[in-house]
Amino acid sequence: MTKETLLPLGVILICAVAVTVAVVLVARLFRAAMAEYRTAVDRMTRQQDQVSTQLTDLTNRVAEIERILRSVG
Repeated sequence: MTKETLLPLGVILICAVAVTVAVVLVARLFRAAMAEYRTAVDRMTRQQDQVSTQLTDLTNRVAEIERILRSVG
C-alpha cells in the first residue's frame, strides 16, 4: 500500500474507533440513568402506596366520627 491510501484509511479507522467509543459510552450512561430512574419510580410507588393506605385509614376514621356524631345528635 502506498502513503496515499494509508493516510485516508488511518483517518477513517480513527474516526470509526472514536464513533464506536462514543456510542459505547452513551449506552453506558443511558443504562445508568435508566437504573436510577427505575429506583426512583420504585421509591415513589412505595410512597404512593403508603399515602393511599394512610388516606384510607383517615377516611375510615372520619366516617366513624360522623357515625358517632349522628348517633349523639
